[in-house]
Amino acid sequence: MPTAVSTAEPLVSVRDVVDGVSIHALVSSRREVSDAPPLVFVHGLGVSTRYLEPTMRQLTATHAVAGLDLPGFGRSGTPPRALDTTGLADALVAWLVVRGIGPAVFIANSYGCQVIVELTMRYPARVVGLVLNAPTMDPAHRTVFGQLWRVIADIPFEPWRLALIVLRDYLRARPLRLLATLNHALADHIEEKLPDITVPVLIVCGARDPVVTVAWSTEAARLVGISSPGAAGGTLSIVATAAHALPYADPVTFASLISGFAASLRRRALPR
Repeated sequence: MPTAVSTAEPLVSVRDVVDGVSIHALVSSRREVSDAPPLVFVHGLGVSTRYLEPTMRQLTATHAVAGLDLPGFGRSGTPPRALDTTGLADALVAWLVVRGIGPAVFIANSYGCQVIVELTMRYPARVVGLVLNAPTMDPAHRTVFGQLWRVIADIPFEPWRLALIVLRDYLRARPLRLLATLNHALADHIEEKLPDITVPVLIVCGARDPVVTVAWSTEAARLVGISSPGAAGGTLSIVATAAHALPYADPVTFASLISGFAASLRRRALPR
């Protein structure tokens, strides 16, 4: 059973046992703030929902919002081995079932984008739409050292407080799990899945992002739904001042993009 949620704060911490693993999450205290689909946030590689919280808080007044620490990361429990992309997608769905969260708009940053794309391929009925911010992996830079170098190159473009959050999360995850998850991420080819996605997709790219380039984001948006007749397709939004961690660095801008996308989904769902 899901733990009870206090109404004292708009976004609160909860903990549930999912498939034998304790899962920590941040969720709206008000579950039904509108008739819009809930917004589910998924973090990037090695980190936790903590850096997504600024954007999540921007949206709690108008949407039901939730985001978990994936198994092995943040304040969630640790499974015996590092889960691959499919395993993380399955764990996310199992958590949604325990929480009673129905079809949702999924929002992710970095490697979290690979997880929610895999979820969409495996559980399409659960997905209303996707917001992919800085979706890895850029096929032009699919190596361990290439990714590590680009992550380091991103540091000067991010708020200094983010480094403290990331360092704490990395220490909790431990090096072997981080490396194993990075290898799983590199082995997962998102570009082969995007053409089969039929739901609407918004891809958000920071113009200053050295990890996920504008060129790759543009190509990713082009690929969405091209193999699926009648697919909604992808839309690209470039944030000129952003680098890789838009949800933390500029939550107001990111929340505005998410709200606009969610509103477009509601208009699409209206009878014609």
